[in-house]
Amino acid sequence: MPGSKGRQRKTIVGSYKYSRFNIIAEESDDLVLLYNTYTLRYRYVDRVDLDDIYEKKDIDLGDVPVIFAEEGFIVPDGVDEIRRLKADVRRHFERSDFMFISVFVTLACNYRCSYCFEKEHLSGTEHMTRETAEEVVDFINRRYKEHPFSKPLRIKWFGGEPLLNMDIIRFISGALKREGTDFAAKLYTNGRFLDRQNAKELKELGVTDEVVIPLDGTAPNYARLKGCSEADFYETLKNIKNSEDILKTVIHINVSEETKEDALPLLKQLRDEFHIGAKIVPINVAPQNTDCIRKDNSIGFDDFRTVSDRIRSGRAGGIRRAYGCEGRHPDYYVVGTKGELYVCEHLIGQKEHQKGNIRDLSGRIDRHGTIWDSDRIIDDCSGCPLLPVCLGRCTSQRYLDHIDCEKEKRIKAAKERIMALAREAAVRGSQPGARLMGQ
Repeated sequence: MPGSKGRQRKTIVGSYKYSRFNIIAEESDDLVLLYNTYTLRYRYVDRVDLDDIYEKKDIDLGDVPVIFAEEGFIVPDGVDEIRRLKADVRRHFERSDFMFISVFVTLACNYRCSYCFEKEHLSGTEHMTRETAEEVVDFINRRYKEHPFSKPLRIKWFGGEPLLNMDIIRFISGALKREGTDFAAKLYTNGRFLDRQNAKELKELGVTDEVVIPLDGTAPNYARLKGCSEADFYETLKNIKNSEDILKTVIHINVSEETKEDALPLLKQLRDEFHIGAKIVPINVAPQNTDCIRKDNSIGFDDFRTVSDRIRSGRAGGIRRAYGCEGRHPDYYVVGTKGELYVCEHLIGQKEHQKGNIRDLSGRIDRHGTIWDSDRIIDDCSGCPLLPVCLGRCTSQRYLDHIDCEKEKRIKAAKERIMALAREAAVRGSQPGARLMGQ
């Protein structure tokens, strides 16, 4: 492993301090693998060099390798790293100059998933009406007059099962197209009604972003957890196969205590039996309604990671800077079937979290000082070195469901990923200080 014995000396005015976002991923008697989660840089350094900077202030650049400053392992004494991170997040949202709206076109569903965060709010008949759909279009037009966004509108069609109310998807999409509003739509569906004809129509209606379909193990588990038949499972897989050349499909393999042993057989069935080429992502099922008991249903971080690594075939995966969930975006709106507004899909139907209605909202939903305020979240997590690549994870889980982030386990997992990425880079002949992955 390359070290930093050939020291580069340079006298620079000013003193430096050890970055709060450094992680020591690996160490031996002579070498240490140092990683910074803000700059996404890593470097094998001599232990004596690390001793010169480790958790120190007033570091003179004339006494340490300049590369430490260039790659962010030390920062000027006057830099407030937390304030700098907050400014980065604000700039990110300013550059992300688009409106993002999640529309619940129905709360009706053909399944009754045991883990569904909407379960206690689902209705067998509640659809968005044509009148409310017209108000959704008016709301979008109003926001565009208040703030002329520079980037296309993003829409997420949600339910219940959104394909049970295709008429409203057709109406809103058609109205926006007639008015010349540039948009791209995403769809969350259980896939049971996503036949080839519907897939073609959805693409014509602007569903050019991902279509996300969750699966819960092989046929027996799928049927039991969703309250359907095993025939529904096979029809859904046929639909995925028959539509993946039309729509950008992403399959979520839901991993819980009940399905963790089923995840790999499902993956094999998708790839080998149905020859499905869609992207497959493991998802940790978390308890998000009163019907879910954490110890009975959700899976711990270590168990989930084991399953996830197997699904990903041992690939280390990259590390990126994080800016938080959609709910923190200043122009993200979740619209219920009656036009009610929320900032998170998981809160649908919970009146205590409602933020008014599309009929009367003027301007943005105020997030200042709330649990959706990125500044507050950064302050609450300021002691964690993973903060720039995590940014508090799921806000609802953290503040409302009080689910522990298992910080120490995540730091350990990050160290192992950094070591794997560093070794992969060494095999490719990359320089030891190269980025593991761009921002």
